[in-house]
Amino acid sequence: MIVGIVISVIGIYLLCGIFFAIPFVIKGVTVIDDGTQGAKLGFRIIIIPGTIIFWPLLLKKWVKAKKHD
Repeated sequence: MIVGIVISVIGIYLLCGIFFAIPFVIKGVTVIDDGTQGAKLGFRIIIIPGTIIFWPLLLKKWVKAKKHD
C-alpha cells in the first residue's frame, strides 16, 4: 500500500516535470541564463532529464526572472 502511494507520488512528480520541461527548454532556459542564447538543439535535448528532475527549482527561477524583466 505505502509502496504504491510512493510510486504514484514519484510518477506524478515526474509527469509534472515532463510537462514543465517542454516550454522551459524551448523558452525558459534563455530567460534564466543569458549564456544559452542561440543554443543548439543538442544542448536543449541534453538538459531535458535535469529539467524534469529539478523542475520546481527551475520554475521558481523562471518566475523570479520574469518579474525582473
